[in-house]
Amino acid sequence: MLLLDRYIITRFLVNFIILFTLLFVFATTIDLILNLDRFIDAARDIVAETEAALESAAETDVARVIPGEESRIAISVELVKLIADFQLPRIFQFYAYLHGLVAIGAMAFTLAQMHRFKELVAVMASGISLYRIAVPFMVVVFGLSLIQMANQELILPNVAPLVLRGHGQIGQSSVNEFEIQLTTDARGAMFQAPSFDPGRNALVSPTIIERDATGLTTRRITAREAFWDEGRQAWRLDEGRAMSLQQAEGPRDASVRVTPIEYYETDLDPRLLLINRYGEFAAMLSLRQISQMLDSNAVSEINTLLRYRYARFASVLINLLVLGLTLPCFLLREPANLMRQSLLCAGLALPAMLGAAIGMMVDLPGIPPAAGVFLPVIILMVVALVPWTQFKT
Repeated sequence: MLLLDRYIITRFLVNFIILFTLLFVFATTIDLILNLDRFIDAARDIVAETEAALESAAETDVARVIPGEESRIAISVELVKLIADFQLPRIFQFYAYLHGLVAIGAMAFTLAQMHRFKELVAVMASGISLYRIAVPFMVVVFGLSLIQMANQELILPNVAPLVLRGHGQIGQSSVNEFEIQLTTDARGAMFQAPSFDPGRNALVSPTIIERDATGLTTRRITAREAFWDEGRQAWRLDEGRAMSLQQAEGPRDASVRVTPIEYYETDLDPRLLLINRYGEFAAMLSLRQISQMLDSNAVSEINTLLRYRYARFASVLINLLVLGLTLPCFLLREPANLMRQSLLCAGLALPAMLGAAIGMMVDLPGIPPAAGVFLPVIILMVVALVPWTQFKT
């Protein structure tokens, strides 16, 4: 039996890798065709900047006049680098979104091949039930879902700034700078900055306002720049100044006290700033980071984060249930039209996957996020049982 399991698992994984690679290359090619001019312009700009730097540094006389052929080669090399830098980080997001559907396709190809070469007939002739044939597929899909959870916890949070880049930011190490409007942290302090650079985790000319219980300002902190210190969980202030109002006996005796400040501890870190700016960034956070975000008052979409937290576990069950829904399309005892079975499989898998994804992200009135996320799972459990009631093994 282990020999049969290894045979099915190996063929299933090979088909999964081939199908996943083809889909990713296809999507990347379409994106490249539609935005090729932007990649070429970015490559030309980088080569031009390099040539200008060489000229200014007077490192070589050849840099002043590069022959046309060498210039084209330099642009081609830079173009390949830019394409790899822009597209390769997206493979992890691509896996997160489509590994379930690709697994269904790999299952269909595997069983179609076994059905075509009468391998299922040989299996049944040996006394093995078709129910037993479904076990290796369930195991592999469960393993692929665990890989996705590891991808979500370890890789996606690190490559998220690269994935968020648009085609106008080709060649950059992160998304563009953006303004930080008044944002409150867990202690009620208000942050504002005309610019935040995600690539450097730096706030430009930040202003921090601390208030008392009545809302009156008690201290105002300014700096030339602020850089996030992950170890101290604080912003390191460059030329930081804290101004506080010192009250005396009379109102006219009040004075402003200015003191230097080097660090400001807060829960309002760069991840929170990116979440407030880009909602899709929240989908790439790890469970630990989501827990940290939920403990902060700076996040407005609490229900969205809760749904992302529980969806990590619900998606594993959904992948298994959709696989169980589509397996009877190809676990056939008698000869059948494989094209018709493939269309039937697609007609079941696509609506089930899309409906479950939408159902997990929709905020249902009166239903807690934890219950709403698992509602598609409950529905699919009922639907997936229907094909197995008429299944002939």
